[in-house]
Amino acid sequence: MDEVKSVRSATMQDVAQLAGVSHMTVSRVVNGYRSVKPETRRAVEQAMATLNFTPNALARALTAGEPPRIALLHRHPNPGTLGELLLHLLDRSAETYANLVVRQIPSPAQDGAVAEELVARGVRGVLLAPPLADDPALVALLRAQGMAIVAIGSMRHDPTITSVGIDDHAAAGAMTRHLLELGHRRIGFITGHPDHASSKLRLEGFREAMAEAGAEAAIVADGRYTYQSGLAAAETLLEAATPPSAVFASNDDMAAATLAVAHRLGLDVPGELSVAGFDDNVLATAVWPALTTVRSPTRDLTRHAFALLLQEIAGTGPDTPAPHAILPFELVQRESVAPRR
Repeated sequence: MDEVKSVRSATMQDVAQLAGVSHMTVSRVVNGYRSVKPETRRAVEQAMATLNFTPNALARALTAGEPPRIALLHRHPNPGTLGELLLHLLDRSAETYANLVVRQIPSPAQDGAVAEELVARGVRGVLLAPPLADDPALVALLRAQGMAIVAIGSMRHDPTITSVGIDDHAAAGAMTRHLLELGHRRIGFITGHPDHASSKLRLEGFREAMAEAGAEAAIVADGRYTYQSGLAAAETLLEAATPPSAVFASNDDMAAATLAVAHRLGLDVPGELSVAGFDDNVLATAVWPALTTVRSPTRDLTRHAFALLLQEIAGTGPDTPAPHAILPFELVQRESVAPRR
C-alpha cells in the first residue's frame, strides 16, 4: 500500500513570494480591488494558478461584505493593561461589527496549536500584544495562513510587521529627567520582563538621562511587570545600605508594589521616597498616594491598531513597507513624587 503524504495548501504568502509582490497586493487581487495595476494583477493570477491557490472561505466572505473575525493574542498578561486594552477593543468591535477572539499563548510551544485554532475559527487578522510580535515562529505560522498582523506596543525592529506604540525610550528618559529636576540623584529603577522590547527601551532611556545629568550610579533591580516581582525588587532597592530617594518602576503594577513596601518599612511617600510608574493603568489612581506616571494612550493605540488591521484584511492599506505609528505619551504628575528634601 502506497504511503499517503499530506501536502500543505498554498497560502497568500506563497503567492506573494512567487509573484514578487506584497501580501497586501495579493489580498487586493483576491478581493477584486481595481487599484491593482493590470501587469501586477496578471503576475498574481499566474502565481495563483501555478500554486493551485484557492482563496479560503473567509476571503470570499470578506468580498461579500461579511464582518471580519479578528483575534487578540497575548502572553505574559498584565491584568490592568490587558483589561483596558480589551475594553477598547470590544468597543471597536461593536462599532465595526467585527467578531473578536481573545487567546492567551502561555509559551512558544503552543504557537502551532493556537494558529490552527484561529484558522479553524475563520480568523483573518490578529493583534499581537507584547511580546508576541517578537516570536518569529508565531509570526511565520500566522503569515503562512495569509493572516494580517498588527503589533500593539514596542517590538524589536521588524520592517515587515505593522505596529502602533509610543516611544518607550523617550518616555522613560522624560520621567527620569523629571525626577532629576526635583533634586533626586540616587534613583532606583525596576526593569520589566526581559521578553518585552519595552523593558530594554525603558531601561536605556533611564540610563541615558542619568548619564546626561552626571547623576550617581543608579540602582537597578529586576522585575517582570508583575506586582509580585515589584515587591521583591522594591525590597532590594529600599533595604540597600544606601537606599535611593526615588524609585522609577517600569510599570504601574511594580510602582504600586513599591508603595506597599515603602509603607511596610515606615517610609513617608513622597516625603522620604518618591515613586513613579509607567502606563497610567487603573492601579495608578487606586493606590495611595496616587502615582506620578507615564501615560500611554491605550484608547488611541487600540483604535489606530484596529483601523490598520481592518485595512490590511480588506487590502485597502498602502502598498508600502509596514508602517510603525508612534503616538504621543504624557507625564502625569500626582502625589507620589515630590522634590527631594
